[in-house]
Amino acid sequence: MSRDINLLWEQVHKLHHRHFPDHFLAPILGGGQTKNPRIMFVFINPTARNISSDPNWKGPRFPFIGTKQIWRIFHRAGFLTDSLISRIEKNSRWSVEFAKELESFLQAQGLYLTNLVKWTGPDGSLPDRNKIDLFRPLLVREIEIVAPKYVVTFGSLPFKYLTGKTIKLGDYYDQVVRHGLQSEEVQVGSAKTKVIPCYFPVGRGNPRRATEILKLVNLLN
Repeated sequence: MSRDINLLWEQVHKLHHRHFPDHFLAPILGGGQTKNPRIMFVFINPTARNISSDPNWKGPRFPFIGTKQIWRIFHRAGFLTDSLISRIEKNSRWSVEFAKELESFLQAQGLYLTNLVKWTGPDGSLPDRNKIDLFRPLLVREIEIVAPKYVVTFGSLPFKYLTGKTIKLGDYYDQVVRHGLQSEEVQVGSAKTKVIPCYFPVGRGNPRRATEILKLVNLLN
């Protein structure tokens, strides 16, 4: 892991402690290939279902540690192997070693996962504007450091706060069906990348359409 990304995580912890000193959940950082990954996946905000939000957790902290649904979607889209998803399904509680193994797999595949907001909520409620404004500059810096070829934004919020544009995912999906995958070249801080919007793959989103889009994303070089 690069020195720059470690310094960024120190900033996240300092900001979190300054603004949320009494919060009982740890912030969730990014994980995977931190140097020029093929794809960076940007989710909205972590929840307490991520077991690495426990302050006593001794392993890596990245999105969806200890959960199953999102990894099922990634498997259906071709990002995870059959053997890996089988182990995820069988694991009632992840070990630190398994979380590290999964991160090594993501690194080898050129994938990186993170959130727009690093503050961990007790449930799946969307973050308020104050939290987005607080953490967005750190996401911009994260993209500058990681320098992904493509950024996939899940839900309309990450897309809006990276591109400055609003999007109707239903209209975008119709365009994908008719014309194929569409990306938008965006300048994020000092980094230039291609942003691809996608439905949120679980819960309030649309898992089926998210899987269809992600299958196309997985074909990108």
